[in-house]
Amino acid sequence: MNSYKDYNIILINIDGFRKDKIDYCPTLKSLKENSYYFSKMNTVAPYTFASLHSVFTGMYPSKHGVNGYYNIFEFKKDFITTLPEILKKSGYYTSCDIISEVVIPKQGFDEWNIFDEKSVNFVTRHTELIKKLSKKEKFFLFLHYTEVHKHLVREIIQKDNEELNDNFFESKEENHKRLDSYLPDCDSYVKAIQSSLKEFDIDDKTILIFFADHGTSIGEKEGEKFYGVFTYDYTINVFSIFHIPNSIPKIIEKQCRTIDLFPTIRELIGHVPSENLEEIQGESLIPLIDDPNAKNRDVFVETGGLYGPWPSPHKHNVFCVKFDDHKLIYNDTPQTWEFYDLQNDPDENNNLYNPNSIKIKRYKERLLFYLNQNKIDTNLRS
Repeated sequence: MNSYKDYNIILINIDGFRKDKIDYCPTLKSLKENSYYFSKMNTVAPYTFASLHSVFTGMYPSKHGVNGYYNIFEFKKDFITTLPEILKKSGYYTSCDIISEVVIPKQGFDEWNIFDEKSVNFVTRHTELIKKLSKKEKFFLFLHYTEVHKHLVREIIQKDNEELNDNFFESKEENHKRLDSYLPDCDSYVKAIQSSLKEFDIDDKTILIFFADHGTSIGEKEGEKFYGVFTYDYTINVFSIFHIPNSIPKIIEKQCRTIDLFPTIRELIGHVPSENLEEIQGESLIPLIDDPNAKNRDVFVETGGLYGPWPSPHKHNVFCVKFDDHKLIYNDTPQTWEFYDLQNDPDENNNLYNPNSIKIKRYKERLLFYLNQNKIDTNLRS
């Protein structure tokens, strides 16, 4: 693949967007069909704080420190080089617009913007920001789009304070319709971003990347009304769309991870690392684009919910490893196991866990590898 060292880069997180809703958004669907589309990308943590810190570091949460809702200030900033720091050293003007100063690492940004979610007009605000940056020689811009997420918080979390055994889990069709009602605004936003690149005459020299940090429950599993509690595919199997000017569109159906975004962007700009970057755990996605024989990548996910059957906001306590179309889940607090055949049971309804299975023992070994690599203390290690 060519070097794009002189191209602008716009990285946009559609917070909480479900992959199965892309085709309900005509503009986003068209962008998907005319770009590199990673259909089997997985988040390494199904909630925003841990997920986005992993995107900006290329590391798993327990490696970079943000490994719990209450650990948002535990980022190991003195020991980690972030993506914006690398881009800044490579001549990029770096900017962001986010909902809160704790959502992503601050290191490496020339410009740091925070919006008021209650009053923000994302289309106006973000197109104006792109207009301003279009005058720079080259820039990196991270945009946090939270409109869909905001409505879901209001309608599901803030409005409904009843116990988790209410009718939410028996109302999947209604939950789908509620979510669908927020999609037109999201699609209009995507269209406005694309139009602004053309209007400001930078569309032919800008790499545009859309991704989801996690998915959202519509009531699939008892105990999870939103996200961050479990590691089922409706929240961990997300997506990424890379629109690179003059590139031939391609659907990449190889399993990959959100920690792979960092090394991919680094490779696109031809960055030769001078920093100590051996701690990066992600791998560039470019081999998955260029090599038809490239292999699927292991997926390891960690989380600890604010609510649910075993809340753990101080320390992750739910883990999974996923490869070869199967997934092993370990719930540390009750010390229970789940094993799913994702090809034949994509909704993860039939738990096939058998402690005597040779196949499952192989998955356990792989899970233990990631727990040890990231120095995660669980009951398995005690």
